[in-house]
Amino acid sequence: MEKINIFNSNYTSKGVMTYEEAHRNEEWHETFQCIFTYKDFVILQKRSQELSDYTGMLDVSIGGHIRHDETMADCVREIKEELGIDVSFDDLKMLCVIPESIDNEGTMDKEFINIFTCEISRELLDKIVIDNHEVEDLILMNILDFKSLLQNKQKVLSGKTFKDDKKFEITKQMFIPYSDKYFCIVSEVI
Repeated sequence: MEKINIFNSNYTSKGVMTYEEAHRNEEWHETFQCIFTYKDFVILQKRSQELSDYTGMLDVSIGGHIRHDETMADCVREIKEELGIDVSFDDLKMLCVIPESIDNEGTMDKEFINIFTCEISRELLDKIVIDNHEVEDLILMNILDFKSLLQNKQKVLSGKTFKDDKKFEITKQMFIPYSDKYFCIVSEVI
């Protein structure tokens, strides 16, 4: 069973629990997110129908839990697991850490989200191989449109799918139910 570090609400260490226990007990824990950009686009993830939570919802490019024995640099494994590409931790730029409580069907998922960004090349974009157990598709969306959507300036905008380059209509309600604070911070730091 995967173990993760748990924390007090002030981000001080509290111990270690299994992933399942930490969620069941609504314990604060660390997660890793990386927002990929390519030229004027942000790359979003449409979560797989096979996942147990937030099925089919939109999220940032990559996200996952930080295991109890990992450093932040080890979290690039999430990129390899979900998109099949190798990215060095040195290529990532730290944006911020956001404490976030997310309602997951009546249980509060309490995360210290470590958010990074990474500008990727066309060559790396072409090497992406999506793990269908984790990711259904990727959506490329203009960065300015993404910010406008997160800031509630627009209700519906469009992007295009990675797999078949089709138009994809996007609303804020299609995202994991992050708080307005999360969306506001991400829109400002991206």
